[in-house]
Amino acid sequence: MSFTTTLTTKNQFTLPKSVRDKLGVKKGVKFDIYPTSDGFIGRLKRRSRILDFAGDLKNLDDGRSINEIREETQRLASEEISKKIFSR
Repeated sequence: MSFTTTLTTKNQFTLPKSVRDKLGVKKGVKFDIYPTSDGFIGRLKRRSRILDFAGDLKNLDDGRSINEIREETQRLASEEISKKIFSR
């Protein structure tokens, strides 16, 4: 399937409505453009991977404060470094 669109004097082009509907894109959506030897390929810009997991992160909340988490992280890192140093 292919569609034809025209580059405007502002160096913009419009995706046909049928393409926008099929892709589910709305105004303001960003695209990555990859030049090829005979044109280009456009793809929807991917969201950051962390956003894919954002909904799952709430399950990890055990009520500890950021300071408590930071202290535990530092303690665990210190233990791991000590193991590496003293296991030589």
